Amino acid sequence: MDLRAYAAKAAEAQPMPLTDVPAPKPGLAVHIDGDYAAYYCSGNDDTEPGQARRNLLDRVYEAKRLSGATKAVMHLTDRASTKGDRFLVATIKPYQGQRGGRKPRNWEMLREYMEGYTGDKFTVHTWKTREADDGFAYVAEATDTVLLTADKDMRMLPGTHMLWKSMDLIHVPRGTFELIGRDGELYGHKWFWQQMLQGDTADNIPGLPKYIKPNKAEAQVGKATAASLLKDVHDNREAFRVVSNLYRGYYGEESMDRLVEQACLLWLRNDRDADLCNYEQIMPRSDEVLAAGERMRERVQQAKDRLKEFQ
Repeated sequence: MDLRAYAAKAAEAQPMPLTDVPAPKPGLAVHIDGDYAAYYCSGNDDTEPGQARRNLLDRVYEAKRLSGATKAVMHLTDRASTKGDRFLVATIKPYQGQRGGRKPRNWEMLREYMEGYTGDKFTVHTWKTREADDGFAYVAEATDTVLLTADKDMRMLPGTHMLWKSMDLIHVPRGTFELIGRDGELYGHKWFWQQMLQGDTADNIPGLPKYIKPNKAEAQVGKATAASLLKDVHDNREAFRVVSNLYRGYYGEESMDRLVEQACLLWLRNDRDADLCNYEQIMPRSDEVLAAGERMRERVQQAKDRLKEFQ
């Protein structure tokens, strides 16, 4: 996702009106991806700071109005967040290692504005030990809610998804395995399994780099191939069987370690503590999975201990 490209168009972007605007529902909250909003609402380098703030507040107002929510929560990943230790989990590629470049001119101002906001338009939740994505997962697990984000990772979560550009609503019932939204995209747990194959370029997560075809040839795993490999899968147990066999075919004896590493990076953690092995809840109980998870946990702890030596 090219965040700067989105930001450059922010000043011109206007929400598309929905045909049906729901009545306000007391207590309903819309949860907003503040990390993304800082980019999108900044506008381009010619956008005045005041306009960037208005872009943000307009987005909050429209999100509440078009969802029926009576309050808004802005989720931010703390600047010093451990991000659920994903940087230590990743061994195949550096987590988010491709990110960089210049941020929009108003980005810093909007971040500081949101971080210190005390008004009545929204409240702020800053996550220190997990990513804001995991914060969305935590609230989505606990209660029915509206999720406003452009981050495709969130499509594995239950709740009412509000599309960032159109602000249209797509409801994903709790426990959904597969749902094709009106935007044509895949929602539910199957999206997690598809990412386990195709990876996530936005976060530099490789997924399964290649798979072994029946003729023993290696082939790349892109979005279309991942979807094809999972086309006959209808629940988490079947998905685990297909995905684990594909990992085993490519990685051999290391397959389970590689599988749980990717699961830990991709799964949005919905527990209070953002546990490394929170992904286990949608996998069949397996000694192989549990053992690989414990090896990963031990490896991450050893990395933490080494880092402490330099503090």
